[in-house]
Amino acid sequence: MPRRECILYITDDCTLCDEALRMLLESTALRGVIVTTVDVATDDVLFRRFGEHIPVLEYIGNTLAWPFSAEEAKQLLSTT
Repeated sequence: MPRRECILYITDDCTLCDEALRMLLESTALRGVIVTTVDVATDDVLFRRFGEHIPVLEYIGNTLAWPFSAEEAKQLLSTT
């Protein structure tokens, strides 16, 4: 079975980012998926792309900007 991986774009001291990560970890959305957090403040390109929309969940090229629900994240992560 191939590894399923997603990225959660965040930044430090972001309560919405903390809320999104907590929601994802408490839901079944991440079941079987490895999540990597990436701080957009450390990369100018990522900051320009996602800075105003974080937290942003990305999976196989598709993104979901906050606010999103656990169900929406689960739907995103079920795409192949």
